[in-house]
Amino acid sequence: MLKKIILSFCLGLSNVAIAKSVALSFDDGLDPSINSEAQQINEDILSTLKENKIHAIVYPSISKIGGTEGLNIISNWGKQGHRIGNHGNLHINLNKNEVNLSHYLQDMQQGHQVFSSIEGFVPRYRFPFLKEGNTLEKRDGVRKWLSTHNYQSGAVSIDASDWYYNQLFLKYQQQKDQASLDKLKQAYIFHLLDRAKYYDDLAVQTLGRSPKHVLLLHVRAINAAWLEDIIYSFKTESWEFIDSDTAYQDTIYKIQPNLLPAGESIVWNIAQIYGVKNLRYPAEDAPYEYLNLAKHGLNIEN
Repeated sequence: MLKKIILSFCLGLSNVAIAKSVALSFDDGLDPSINSEAQQINEDILSTLKENKIHAIVYPSISKIGGTEGLNIISNWGKQGHRIGNHGNLHINLNKNEVNLSHYLQDMQQGHQVFSSIEGFVPRYRFPFLKEGNTLEKRDGVRKWLSTHNYQSGAVSIDASDWYYNQLFLKYQQQKDQASLDKLKQAYIFHLLDRAKYYDDLAVQTLGRSPKHVLLLHVRAINAAWLEDIIYSFKTESWEFIDSDTAYQDTIYKIQPNLLPAGESIVWNIAQIYGVKNLRYPAEDAPYEYLNLAKHGLNIEN
């Protein structure tokens, strides 16, 4: 039955040739009180987006950006025509057994109170860690809150491990190891293109079409440094960049899979429903990247 519902949402355009398209989304933000480069990282990302005429969406967490200064930095996204969503307060993993529904809903509400008054805000919620609940009570309780507060999907279709590559980026940068940074750059761009192709192939395999994708990245130093190269590489692979409003019009983001534990990429969820084999869980984790890094000359200790 669920497969039929998904098909009714998504197969209407299956016979129409559609170019691969992707919207950029950025999570978390940075706290300038503990990261002296927070404002520069933010400005560099915004500058690259402006130069490439790309409008993105950012999902900040209150705890990640700190106080008023961090909020002012995030506000620049809206002032430059980008969207701002809600990523909650404490960046809580809803699939943890110790996390209860009432606490989580309070965290979401706190995020709404802070971000909803900012220029560019749209009522979209991005689950921290992409975890949407390990019990029916939590999963459906949050879905009810979202519906009651007129929130729309903040889901992603293309998940990636930029958070892990950023750790290596900062390590090599601190060590002034330019040779390793050069290798990491190639490995990172390969990783993002590989993940984009993987999730797009999953969508075509299950739905018969390439949806309007949303790529998950973070407001981090690695993306401030290499976003121009990332954009160029995607364009070279025939990806078209679209804004988040356009991407979220795709019917794929209206689907609410009946799965537990809930979460991950919406394409990953659909593939699980269709019984696609060898889906890794968690979908994007550090150990999966050791082979790619080794292929690019970086031997990482497990």
